[in-house]
Amino acid sequence: MKVSAGRVDGFIAQPDPAVRAVLIYGPDSGLIRERSLTLSRSIVEDLNDPFRVAELSGSQVSDAPAQLADELLAMSFGGGQRLVVVRDAGDALSSHLKSALEAANAADANAMVVVEAGNLTGRSSLRKLAESRDDCAALPCYPDDEEGRARLARTMLREAGIGIEPAALQTLAGILGEDRQSNRSEIEKLILYAGPGAEVSEEDVLASIGDSGATSLDETIFAAADGNIADLDRSIERFWSDGGEPVGLMRAAQRHFQRLHRVSGALAAGESYDSAARRLRPPIFWKVAGRFQNQSRSWSMKGLEQAIVRLTEAELALKTTGTPGRAACGRTLLAIASMRRSQRQ
Repeated sequence: MKVSAGRVDGFIAQPDPAVRAVLIYGPDSGLIRERSLTLSRSIVEDLNDPFRVAELSGSQVSDAPAQLADELLAMSFGGGQRLVVVRDAGDALSSHLKSALEAANAADANAMVVVEAGNLTGRSSLRKLAESRDDCAALPCYPDDEEGRARLARTMLREAGIGIEPAALQTLAGILGEDRQSNRSEIEKLILYAGPGAEVSEEDVLASIGDSGATSLDETIFAAADGNIADLDRSIERFWSDGGEPVGLMRAAQRHFQRLHRVSGALAAGESYDSAARRLRPPIFWKVAGRFQNQSRSWSMKGLEQAIVRLTEAELALKTTGTPGRAACGRTLLAIASMRRSQRQ
């Protein structure tokens, strides 16, 4: 069963009783983990119960293929549905999962398997298996867009008894990144800063989590836009070591160049820089304000448009062609940095 991204939360809140296996996959590792935990807790309240919960890795199943079927067929001490969680799964799990499900169906086993995987393409055998079977569900986990980040923030703040001004919510959604788990941590930081009963302002957002703007993601994008190839090499390696995702990097770079394009267009129309920059949401982080201003003045409109096209094409290739993500991102950002250097010369 293929579940669309917009229906995933509804499925997790009320899983189809005919489903024995749920594949949770995508580029957002934090969201995968969050949804896996939510679904698992709806099946077994105490995830530390050794009689009802088993955890395996994809490599463990590959080394001992019968173990997955054994766990699904095992009886839970004291009754209740059993839960088997398989982490770090890939296409090597496909045949083993299929065999285990057939054995569980034949025995009418009272068990559910939750599979956590990475970013699977449409050609993935594991994804095809989950999407094609009636007893399986495939749940995609893509990074939140700005609307999704705003929705998450509103929900968490409301649950904490805290309000937020519309402008502050817009700024917060713009500051937050691509990873759900990281975003939750940042919003929790804001909750602690504001305190119960508060009404969060834009100043509160910038004071409590504004420093999150100075990340390896931003440094990578700014280095490319500066045309500084040496800094780009260093910052992109740090971004990968921090667990950054290629699609998230391309999307964030698109947003940066779109913001530069907006300000550069205003400058070309005769507006002052301060006036044009003041309208940006989220506001420009103060530590990089000088670099942003220099970039907006030094890039041509045509150059910015070419950079945006390159980044958009790179994101599309990452999603559809199975192109090696890190290498493709590196080539795209290096090309953009070279464009900036050639303009400067």
